[in-house]
Amino acid sequence: THAQVDLQFANIDAIMMNQGASKVFRNSKNNGNKIQGTPYLQQMFAIAKVENVNQKYFMRYNVFADEFEFITPKNDTLVLDKIKDFSKITFTGINKKYALVDYINIGGKSVKGYLIESHSKGNCTLYVQERVLFYDGKVAKTSLEKDMPARYVKSDNAYYFKYNDQGIIEFPENKKQLLKLFPAKKQEIEVFLKQALENLKR
Repeated sequence: THAQVDLQFANIDAIMMNQGASKVFRNSKNNGNKIQGTPYLQQMFAIAKVENVNQKYFMRYNVFADEFEFITPKNDTLVLDKIKDFSKITFTGINKKYALVDYINIGGKSVKGYLIESHSKGNCTLYVQERVLFYDGKVAKTSLEKDMPARYVKSDNAYYFKYNDQGIIEFPENKKQLLKLFPAKKQEIEVFLKQALENLKR
């Protein structure tokens, strides 16, 4: 269950603890049906810097829920609300930068969620969306079948592109299709994509 946190605050760290964390995270109870896999790509909490917050926190990203969890000084685990004030989150140890943005996902739905800023230069930004899918368990219908437990499964990353102040779009199937969308900016985007590809390989 999620519990509301008192909204009174006196400084930016208090905003993080209150307005920016209106839900208390609790581990769901095991009902006897164990779920295989994990909604996280990085299970352990790691030091992260949140935009507009002075103090650093131990955080982790729940990929399936598209939520950031953080540990408070009182050792509570909270879920960070998706608000503009905290739209940039960086895991400082590996310099992995997440941004809270509005975009159209691969299912064609408009969402507000976290994408990784993989490479940004000039007017161009390449984003990466980490993906974990959930499959419900299935009970065997005959003695020849086996029960299938519910499970989290890591899926392929999705890629998104933004030019200037235009909206974030799903990366087309190939570079040629992307260049057709911005014919006047072909040279600039080609240079950017070459650098972005090198960055992804690191």
